[in-house]
Amino acid sequence: MQELLHEPLLGWTLRSFLALMFGYAAVSKLGSIEEFYGVVRNFRLLPDGLAYPAALALPVVELAVAAGLMITPLAGPAAMTAALLLAVFGLAIAINVLRGRTQIDCGCFRDGMKQQISWLLVGRNVLLTATAVAAAVLVQPLGGVLNLTVGLFAGAVLMLLYVSMSMLGGMPAAQPSTHSRKGH
Repeated sequence: MQELLHEPLLGWTLRSFLALMFGYAAVSKLGSIEEFYGVVRNFRLLPDGLAYPAALALPVVELAVAAGLMITPLAGPAAMTAALLLAVFGLAIAINVLRGRTQIDCGCFRDGMKQQISWLLVGRNVLLTATAVAAAVLVQPLGGVLNLTVGLFAGAVLMLLYVSMSMLGGMPAAQPSTHSRKGH
């Protein structure tokens, strides 16, 4: 276990995954800023006067976090900022689940898929927060081009899996047909 904590490959994998996740989230929100503003307002946690500035600022902060994760001297603070953001997002989701407002969209990505909030998403954010804390702890020098390359590819694979799972979570459950085909 101790050897794993000193493995640059693991750190690069976590950092690249988080950088891709935050970068993708930021770009998708910037492309649909009015829709994202609606999501922020729908959480009903900020006064109306702060919802629009928050909707504008959040994607910019997410882009800064994504960039910082890939620059070793900035990676530790960027990973801790990522952990803080993910914890706040998880708390916002939990507050609304407790309010019984599970029909609202989480707002994670603006990719056309709506993902309703649930305790599962709170758990996902707890796991992502722990991942970001681990990335902060595991920040090390490059460790060679091979570690960097494999870490970047591994992070990209994790991101593809994450986005795929998010999209599956955003798909409506198949509804049984109300019409019988018998006799047609």
